[in-house]
Amino acid sequence: MQQSLQIPKQVVFVPVVPVDCITTRHTLSRLPVAMQGEPECICGVARRIGYTGSGAGDLAIYRVKIKTDKQKGFVTIPKLFIVKDGVFQDYDQWKRECGQGAKND
Repeated sequence: MQQSLQIPKQVVFVPVVPVDCITTRHTLSRLPVAMQGEPECICGVARRIGYTGSGAGDLAIYRVKIKTDKQKGFVTIPKLFIVKDGVFQDYDQWKRECGQGAKND
């Protein structure tokens, strides 16, 4: 049986390591994660799964896993994230806002 995690939309996750954005120049493949209001309390981990492109300024893409109280395990959030402006942002939303997902005809 697969467990689902309900996270309110207003919850914002931040890397515990203070960083504005993570690009291909960084080697941060695994990061501890906290909620924005409690940056000292680690609640999960983010693992880099790729990049938005191959250029030096392209962003790293992360999968975030959050600790659960019930099983003392982790539940993966069913979204991909980038780190921009010091917080984890939804990758698909960022892509739409930046025009990355739009086709040029």
